[in-house]
This record gives sequence, structure tokens and C-alpha cells, in this order.
Amino acid sequence: MIRIVAVDDEYHILERFERMAAEFDEIELCGVFTSGDELLEYQELSILDAVFLDIEMPGIQGIALSNLILKKNPQISIVFMTAFAQYAVQAFDINAIDYLLKPVSKERLEITIGRLIARKAAGNHGAKPFVQCFGEFEIFVNEEILIWKNSKAKEILAYLIHKKGIPQSWQKIVDAVWPEYNPSKAHANFNATMYLLRRILAEAGIDHILENKRGNYRIKKDEIYCDVYVFEEDAKRALLGVVSSELIQKLELLYQGVYMEETGYEWAYPKAGALEQLAHKLNLVL
Repeated sequence: MIRIVAVDDEYHILERFERMAAEFDEIELCGVFTSGDELLEYQELSILDAVFLDIEMPGIQGIALSNLILKKNPQISIVFMTAFAQYAVQAFDINAIDYLLKPVSKERLEITIGRLIARKAAGNHGAKPFVQCFGEFEIFVNEEILIWKNSKAKEILAYLIHKKGIPQSWQKIVDAVWPEYNPSKAHANFNATMYLLRRILAEAGIDHILENKRGNYRIKKDEIYCDVYVFEEDAKRALLGVVSSELIQKLELLYQGVYMEETGYEWAYPKAGALEQLAHKLNLVL
């Protein structure tokens, strides 16, 4: 059961939301509130999975309120509800799981609930997504390959994994992914693609692996299991002389082709060459 609340300064919106929410057995609507202060008081006493939050409200605005909510519970899911589409990029910059335009339809709400269920299930399962970087770059969630509808969204994620948790500005990401675009066009493409990437990860229940703080983006290394991360750590041990047949066998199993070989990502070529040299040094390839 997904425990949720809704916040909106217009009570008729909340009444309509209550009626729709009652049609879904998977969620429990624990309360509705007309102000952020009411919600924050309730949050002190209750365990919640998600907050459906209006952006334009008197007093504290929804974006600022969401930061206070996440400060109290970093694992809670934020879903924004608003009549203004221009807030979408800002909403996803704070890791919102979804963004609903009013009036919210039952069909659209069903999609959001599916994302919430997937995210909670992923958290309960405890298994980290597996990231394959040797050969074709792929993500596996609960042993199922993640399907990509946008190649650039996939490349942004690959680039952030390539950077091993070091925060990257949008400018650095753009220079790698859209080197041929002028800055204004590249920024527009970045915003749209980052929006899609967050949606793809949210639908898979793994949006927690991506973090954005003060306009810098990074992958949380501890939230994924990545073949190249493990390979590099074990290769260091082997080069220092901590060698065993089990370690060499593990390295051989991890090194399954050139780093991001079939992607065509030019920014990956130098690392691919360095890893290939390392594999030769360890006698993993002929």
C-alpha cells in the first residue's frame, strides 16, 4: 500500500483528487491539506511514501515546500500538480517523480501510481540496478534490461556513470553529448532530455540513483552495481600483487569487450583505450 497525501490551496481540487484516489486499491490517501504548514505538521507524526503537491499556493510555494519535505524524509516521492507547464524543468531538478498538469485525469494518475509502486518495490527489493559498461552499455533492473525510448537520455546516464559520481554541470554534459550544437539549442535539448531521463528512471523505480544539487548532476555510486567500477578496484588489487585465481577469474568475467564499445560515444574512447591497456597488462586479453 502506498501512503500518500495531497496539498492544494483550492479545496475543490482536493475533493476531486479524493474521489479519484478512492478508485485505486494500491494507494491510501492519508490526508489532504490546504497549506504547507498543515502538511509539515502531519509529516512529523506520520510515515508517508509520496506527496502530491500544488506549485502555485499562497505563502510557501510548492518548490520551496518540497525541499522542506525532502529534508525531513529524503526517500519520499514528490509529485507536482499544477496548471503551469513552465515549472516542469524546475520540478524535475529537485528529483520529483512526476509532474501532472491540471485537471488531472484518472488515466494520467494511474501512470503516476504505477511509478510510485515501482519505486517502492525497488526499494523493498533491496537489489541495486546492474550497470553494464563493457561491450554495449545497458542497465538491468531486477534482472530485466531497461528499455530506452530516447538515445540521448541513455547517453546522458552513461556519461554520468562514466564520471563515477563526480558532479557535472549541464554545460559539461552538453559539451559531451551535443558538441556540435550552439549553447542555446544545446541547453534546450538538455532540459527536455533530462526530463525524459528522470521519467524513464522513475518508471523503472530507480530514479534515486540520479542526484541534482545546485545545478550539478551525478550518479550515486553506492546505489548501483557497475561492472567497470568493480573491475577497476579489483585490477588495482591485482597490480599491487594481491593476486589469486579467483580474482583473475572475476576480472576475466567482468571484462566482456571494449568499454562502451558499441555505443559510439566519443567521450568514452580515451577510457576504453586505458582499460584495454590495463586488461593486456593483467593478461586478460591476447
